[in-house]
Amino acid sequence: MTLLQEAGVAAGVVMSEADAFADPHLVDRGFWEALEHPEVEGGPRLHTGSLWKAERTLRKHWRAAPRLGEDNEYVYKELLGFSDEKYREFESDGHIGMDYGPKVG
Repeated sequence: MTLLQEAGVAAGVVMSEADAFADPHLVDRGFWEALEHPEVEGGPRLHTGSLWKAERTLRKHWRAAPRLGEDNEYVYKELLGFSDEKYREFESDGHIGMDYGPKVG
C-alpha cells in the first residue's frame, strides 16, 4: 500500500474483520458504534459508523438493523397513509407480516 501511494496510486490496505476492529485509526476516529439489538444476547455489539465526518453534522445510528417487518406499521400507515382497517386487511391477506414466506420444496 505504501509503495503504491508513494508512486501516486490511490491504494489502501484490505483488512480482515479482526484487524479492522483493532485498527487504531478507525478506533481513534470513533468509527465503531456500540448498538444493542433485541435478538442478540450479551449486550451491545460494535457496528460500522459513518464513513465520513462533517463538522456540524452529527451522524450516529440510532438503532441496530430492524427485524423483518418491524417497521411495517409505520411505513404503511404513516408514510403511505393507509388506514388501520386497510393495514389489517393487508395483514389478513398475507401481503405484509413479520414472518418469511413459506418454505419451498
